[in-house]
Amino acid sequence: MNKVERIKELVEVLNNANVEYYRDDNPSMSDKEYDALMDELASLEKETGVLFENTPTKNVGGKNSDALEKVQHTKPMLSAKKTKNIDELWSFVGEKDVVLSWKLDGHTLVLRYSGGEFKQAITRGEHGLVGEDVTHTAKFLRGIPKKVSCLEDFEVRGESVLSWIDFDLLNRNKDMSHPRNTAAAYVRSAVPDRGALSHIDFIAFELMLPGDKEKTKTQQLDFLSMNGFNVVSHRLFEAVAGEASFKANVNRFAPEEYPYPADGIIVEYQDLEYGRSLGSTAHHENRMIAFKWADDSYETVFRGVVLQTTRTGLVSIVARFDPVLIDGSYVKKADMHSLSTFEKYSLGVGDKITVYKANMIIPQIDENLTRSGTFEIPKYCPCCGSPLEIHLSSGGIKNLYCPNENCIARNAQKIARYCDSEAMNVDGINATVLEKLMSYGILTCYADLYKLAEKREDILNIPGMGNGTYERIVESVKKSRHCKLSSFLVGISIPGMGRNAAKAIDEYFEGSWERFVQAIEEKFAFFHIGGITQGLHRNIYKWYENENERRLWQPLIKELNFNDRSKKAAPSGGPCAFAGKNICITGIINGMDEATMGEVLKLIGANVSNSVDSTIDYILVGDRANPAIVSQSFVWGTKIVPESKVAAMMGAV
Repeated sequence: MNKVERIKELVEVLNNANVEYYRDDNPSMSDKEYDALMDELASLEKETGVLFENTPTKNVGGKNSDALEKVQHTKPMLSAKKTKNIDELWSFVGEKDVVLSWKLDGHTLVLRYSGGEFKQAITRGEHGLVGEDVTHTAKFLRGIPKKVSCLEDFEVRGESVLSWIDFDLLNRNKDMSHPRNTAAAYVRSAVPDRGALSHIDFIAFELMLPGDKEKTKTQQLDFLSMNGFNVVSHRLFEAVAGEASFKANVNRFAPEEYPYPADGIIVEYQDLEYGRSLGSTAHHENRMIAFKWADDSYETVFRGVVLQTTRTGLVSIVARFDPVLIDGSYVKKADMHSLSTFEKYSLGVGDKITVYKANMIIPQIDENLTRSGTFEIPKYCPCCGSPLEIHLSSGGIKNLYCPNENCIARNAQKIARYCDSEAMNVDGINATVLEKLMSYGILTCYADLYKLAEKREDILNIPGMGNGTYERIVESVKKSRHCKLSSFLVGISIPGMGRNAAKAIDEYFEGSWERFVQAIEEKFAFFHIGGITQGLHRNIYKWYENENERRLWQPLIKELNFNDRSKKAAPSGGPCAFAGKNICITGIINGMDEATMGEVLKLIGANVSNSVDSTIDYILVGDRANPAIVSQSFVWGTKIVPESKVAAMMGAV
């Protein structure tokens, strides 16, 4: 291959990588590999003088989604020139004061304000010229003030970024790869997931004002801070302090101690007018430079892989190698995600490989020094044994996929989603616990959750499952029997069903499962409900008509009591025996737990108590009643009303 052919190949590879990164939020190439290929391309272009129109060295990457409205930027959103050489960084400083700040690894946004109010949020978008309107999601991010003291029109640029702590919270029972991709996916979603978005921070790094009132970078950032924005951490460096002091300042930026993902630092001239006078290329502005940390590689030995099946059926590939000490901690595995990524390393057991921590945090394989190519990826799902399939993404990336919709891992992940705090809130259950319960045959579907109380001995015989864990799970499952329709819809894994969409459906059908199902049977157009997209409308019907899904959720309906606000009390012609009486409730009555039944009785004029004494007229006894409370009837001579007679005695209610 001659040099021009290599340039063509690199342009295509890097432009595809840009699409994966900017548009799809699903990069298959590591930052280190991307930077190496970009450096090779720039070197070849300089050597040969050949420059193609679509070269990524002169254009900002990224393409827009078709689902969001397009918005023209008032000023192109260019990148920054990059270096890993601290001497080159010092040469950039020269005799000018500079501001050093974090280069946050998030999703870039532009916010527009007018008349002191937040008006619009726009993504970087295609080539930094045309972005996407994401106002509908950005308004839920932390750090975006809805009102500001400045009444002039202005724009703010910054990053929507997930802290490592919030990423861990959102990533429970899910298969997210990196905070940057996760933040981008939620911000660019057509339907806002308010709960997830509330974990994402907007951190401002640039102000644009007509008239350019601020003369220095720090004045810009001070303006933003005074108007309520979270501003990127930064420090002013005065050039007179000298090279040694500058390098010491650079080295004070410790990404392993920073709460947000960062892939370097930005060095920008303090004098804004001077910076603007330097102009820009089609790719980057000359007023700033990005310093990216050199990732130190360490040699170790490849030992194999572990496959992890997710709730979508996608199978992630995790490489195993001999433990190696990197930045103070031992690392022995690295997530390779796709089959395409795995194949390019030509791995074999015993191969010498080098590994590093990307941005000093995420373990990754750098090189395979041996390249024996002898390792064969397992052909069967590690959880159910089904033959694995290879699926191609829209960008041509190969992924392993388990086609068995009844796979333990797939169902475990689905049921874990059902138990999530954002759904049915069943405490103590996650994918790991579920896989144990499934592997011992105790649980096979959603409905089995509500039979766990009957399997105490079986559960306690599972290693790692103590009595405390058992009690917490059973009590939490019991509470989840009475639920909101919105919680159920989120938990049941309808593709694209977020909290806000589920809430909109809940409100429209007044919490009624029956009315929701009737609407499906009558071919209701769900996209007529505010916040429901055409895509989600189609997904609801596909989910409802899928026989495999139906077998999972249909038995569950019998176990639940929905907070159905559409049902009004219908007169039955008889008086209510409990009106004005003092009542104690124990157990589940007519599908309602004690708290819910108590609220119903209060509406008809009964007085409800948690304990029994001489003043109590009736003890209502249901399924799983507390024997200690029932026994009090013998002490005080209180009348016991079994569940079978409660409805009749409620009479007109």
